[in-house]
Amino acid sequence: MTFKAKKLFAALAASAMMLASCGKSNNPSEDSTNRRVMILYSAGFNSLHSDLQKNINELKTGWLPTKKNGQDVVLVVSKPMNGSYSAQTSPLLLRLYKSGNTVVTDTIKVYSNGRKLVDAESFKSILQDIKSLYPAEGYGMIFSSHATGWLPEGYYSNPDYYEDSYTKGKPSRRTLGQEVYVEHNVTRSAEMEVEEMAAAIPYKLDYLLIDACFAGCVEVAYAFKDKADVIGFSQAEVLTYGFDYTTMSEILLKEKAPEKVCKNFIERYAAMTGDWRSATISAVRTSKIDALAKICKELNQKYSAAISSLDWTTVQPYFGGEKYWFFDLEDIYLQAGITDEERTRLEAALDDCVIYKGTTGQYYSAVDAKSHKVNVFSGFSMFLKSVPGDYIHNFYKGLGWDRATAAN
Repeated sequence: MTFKAKKLFAALAASAMMLASCGKSNNPSEDSTNRRVMILYSAGFNSLHSDLQKNINELKTGWLPTKKNGQDVVLVVSKPMNGSYSAQTSPLLLRLYKSGNTVVTDTIKVYSNGRKLVDAESFKSILQDIKSLYPAEGYGMIFSSHATGWLPEGYYSNPDYYEDSYTKGKPSRRTLGQEVYVEHNVTRSAEMEVEEMAAAIPYKLDYLLIDACFAGCVEVAYAFKDKADVIGFSQAEVLTYGFDYTTMSEILLKEKAPEKVCKNFIERYAAMTGDWRSATISAVRTSKIDALAKICKELNQKYSAAISSLDWTTVQPYFGGEKYWFFDLEDIYLQAGITDEERTRLEAALDDCVIYKGTTGQYYSAVDAKSHKVNVFSGFSMFLKSVPGDYIHNFYKGLGWDRATAAN
């Protein structure tokens, strides 16, 4: 069983871009009045490469627009692998469309060899290229890679190292996405920090669907609240198949329903058996995040002591073993003892924010190699301040969500 355990990438200097000769390029003078652009940003120069390539192939089997003037546009950003992390390749900007019964893959741009898709400057410039090449009424993105939610770079795999070196001033990052590379014969990992990625998005997206593990945190949603109208993401680990890409372009471009992509994700895994019957997901309306933050701040102020002393083993988790950083937001407050009136107001704020949520009733964790029940599901995970770790607690104070909701 493989997983989309995904991360966001560290900033490196942007590389020079090379224009690919690929026939007739798009003309910005095209009629773009009603057209929309769907972007699959497939950052898979890592252990997920073959799985993410399968997703791209799935996308080609579904509905695709034609290349006629004013038609919607489906784009894929991807970096091929040639069997070795040391064999760097050139990222590609591809356009998929139908010509009769034939699926055509046009190479629109070839970027410089070795350029990292998880570099913030590179990420931004590619999105700017897309808007320049394809002016449209709206843009949406599916981001697919490894991730560890809001956690610092490297913390998920080796928390003891960070906690032991807490007093040494080790730099920290919150990451979604990963790219592997070799430097001086040492295999390394590049990642993009959550706030850094959000800041790099140069225009408002209609939706941001994150096909990655642990991204479904209120902390991540808050970071992207001003960059996408709707965010879809999983609270737990995502098994290898990820979203249903065969129906994705039709749902997003014709139906304009990103929440339905999340619903199809649950249905895909609900049809499976055993440990494969494992999925959690939600779609959230970002315009309502601030209202949720307001009531969470009120509850944090009133129940600060109770939350800080909660037995984390009693709260609904979305992790395995002692990777105890992702708990159900609502269950934290329920366990802290909020009143019925406060619960009603919290659930109303959640209902306003979460436009779709679903689980298969369990999720599988690679950490302890077993399935765990989902008994409470609010549509958000959140950090629980009673878990151990001086480093992680100090780090958490820098998150936008904590600044907006902290008890003090």
